[in-house]
Amino acid sequence: FARSTDRTHTRFQLNNTIGETLNIVCNASSKLDGITIQTDLDPGLPTVLASQTEMEEVFMNLIKNAIDAMSPAGGSLKIQSRRENNEVVVDISDTGHGMSETVMARVFDPFFTTKPAGQGTGLGLSICYGIIKKLGGSLTADSTVGVGTTFHIRIPIEKVRA
Repeated sequence: FARSTDRTHTRFQLNNTIGETLNIVCNASSKLDGITIQTDLDPGLPTVLASQTEMEEVFMNLIKNAIDAMSPAGGSLKIQSRRENNEVVVDISDTGHGMSETVMARVFDPFFTTKPAGQGTGLGLSICYGIIKKLGGSLTADSTVGVGTTFHIRIPIEKVRA
């Protein structure tokens, strides 16, 4: 919560931010062995009016969590973007261990973590949730234990321009 970020809202293309975030993760992560990454990004996706720094933080947290959920066994990470009805939608899916209903009920709670002591603060998903909520959007998740998890980012169409 204490970290300073550039909250200036500008218009930018989410697909570019997703690509830049993936490049950073791929160049910095040692946990990518056995993980395939697939993107299906709508080339006609409208720009969004948001803080690019905050959206990078959202994507970084969700992608890193997905990689952690699949390590060391490996798996598949898929990122999709599209325009759906009155929203821009980004889905980030993994084939990791999934989350139980008990964990899902608290997944966006501040300071809640399933990671071992010293490996997570429990703030990442809570911060992501707050960033998307501030845009008038939503961040939700679907998960099945042993199958994987998908996070859905939805930003209302009023916040976008073709």
